[in-house]
Amino acid sequence: YPYGQDSLDPIFPKGSVFEKAGLALKVPANADSVYFNYKTTIDPRDSAMKPDPDNGSNNWAVHGSVTVSGRPILCNDPHLSLNLPSLWFEMQISTPAFNSYGVSFPGAPSIIIGFNNDIAFGFTNAMRDVRDYYEIKFRDNTHEEYWYNGNWQKTAFRKEVIKIKGQPDHIEKLAMTVWGPVMYDKEYPDKLNTNKAYAVHWKAHDGTNELKTFNQLNHAKNYNDYIEAISNFKCPGQNMIFASKSGDIAIKQQGEFPAKWRRQGDFVMPGDDSSYAWQGNIPKPENLVMLNPERGFVSSANQYPYDTSYPYYLGGSYPPYRGMQINRKLSVIDKVTPADMQALQTDNYNVFAEMARPVMLKYLDTSKLNNEEKQYLGQVQQWNLRNDPGETGPSIFTTWWDSLMVAVYIDDLHRSKLPLPLPEQSTLLESMLKDSAYEFADDINTPQKETLHDDVLSGFKKALPALREAEKKNKLTWGLFKDAGVKHLLSIPALSRLHLITGGGVHVINATKQFHGPSWRMVVHLTDEVEAYGVYPGGQSGNPGSKYYDNFVDTWAAGKYYRLKFYNQQEASKMKGAGKIVFSGTK
Repeated sequence: YPYGQDSLDPIFPKGSVFEKAGLALKVPANADSVYFNYKTTIDPRDSAMKPDPDNGSNNWAVHGSVTVSGRPILCNDPHLSLNLPSLWFEMQISTPAFNSYGVSFPGAPSIIIGFNNDIAFGFTNAMRDVRDYYEIKFRDNTHEEYWYNGNWQKTAFRKEVIKIKGQPDHIEKLAMTVWGPVMYDKEYPDKLNTNKAYAVHWKAHDGTNELKTFNQLNHAKNYNDYIEAISNFKCPGQNMIFASKSGDIAIKQQGEFPAKWRRQGDFVMPGDDSSYAWQGNIPKPENLVMLNPERGFVSSANQYPYDTSYPYYLGGSYPPYRGMQINRKLSVIDKVTPADMQALQTDNYNVFAEMARPVMLKYLDTSKLNNEEKQYLGQVQQWNLRNDPGETGPSIFTTWWDSLMVAVYIDDLHRSKLPLPLPEQSTLLESMLKDSAYEFADDINTPQKETLHDDVLSGFKKALPALREAEKKNKLTWGLFKDAGVKHLLSIPALSRLHLITGGGVHVINATKQFHGPSWRMVVHLTDEVEAYGVYPGGQSGNPGSKYYDNFVDTWAAGKYYRLKFYNQQEASKMKGAGKIVFSGTK
């Protein structure tokens, strides 16, 4: 589980110079021994509330110096669960004070991703780790006191009242510690039933005012307004991208991030020792902003924001390959148009496979394959490295790679009774690229010593049953093999849109998986009259009987867009609506 990747192409380019850390962190003297000698742990990834590990997004903005019009173009596509009714609601908000367009969460009072008469803005997840766990030692079962810094401390309690129809209220009594609320205890045990108590320290528990960011972005007119607006945003951290009609482009990873020493929070920490506490937040000037870079673009795709010379530990999980391909493309294109940006958002090229296929073929002994296996191998060898719906290569490659991951790591991980996650796919790829004697290739359950040659061959052969079954059903092409869809929130098939033929996938700019992917695609050209395009896999109505329930899905699946009609304030003021909302209340 290494920190950083050799292939890393961060948001702020490698070699960026950082000032000396404003906070000198003190690492507890016994930190390593605490971690290595810790016999039990909890696995927050096993929480019922865990998000999809591929929740992420792409965003980028190109400077007018590389566009045909001489004006910036901003693009954003947030990757989330694909559901009906849609997560997003497309709308325009026009008031005497501002005029904005884009998508919002139903009920939210602002445009969340979009543009106004002067600027455009978008977001991707910063992926930073801002939630840590601490083991709490209570004095007894009353939880009235817990051990902290050599003394018994009084526990505070918070009551949560749950109303139940026809029954007395149910009252939850939550123990509150210096770290935060106790999330697991004997009444609410962790998944491993360790019979211990754990408190969670989470930035989201701090009082913040993120709604002010969106309100101010809807009003914003220039770069200074953008910086002022995003300064209110604390959690969850976001890569906030910006472009303006005046010609500026910018990106900043905005949030309030704890300043951590290396590996702090990767494991459960002792809750009886204040030296394991966060020692402050990363000073605001050390959350960098990139404005009008010489290369002509800014971008993010959930990769590391900085290389590992950054003076604070970032934590989290950062996929490198989408960002690598975006930066590669943006570095060479010139005379850009909105159509070029639409093509890039829906690009199916698999840069991960470009790197992995040669090393997999290098270690594969083809003399040990039969004729049927060689036919499947031939399809991988001839594959154009695009995850297009009609290709068989991505189906075979993805199944082979998944099987290889299991062959390399599962024997080692199964030695533990704990629910250990697989390493990142980049870990195996980069290990194979630089270490022909990779230690984890050996199967510890056999007397002989296996090598990467053995695992690559074994992985290929073990992938065959799934591939045969898919081919038998005429579902080996990627669009049918992946079997994408947009599910109803209650997973009711009749109210879902299933079996869509789409390309894309993990590590691909078009990050469409089976039920997860680009939940809104937006391209904004900041000309005098804003030229904007968008699409999302849903519709403007939540009523399954309405023709507007899913009328955008086919357009989205085909990788097409529609022009966004952005009325100016004078036009908007003259429009007759279907209804009127009157807000009233007391001061």
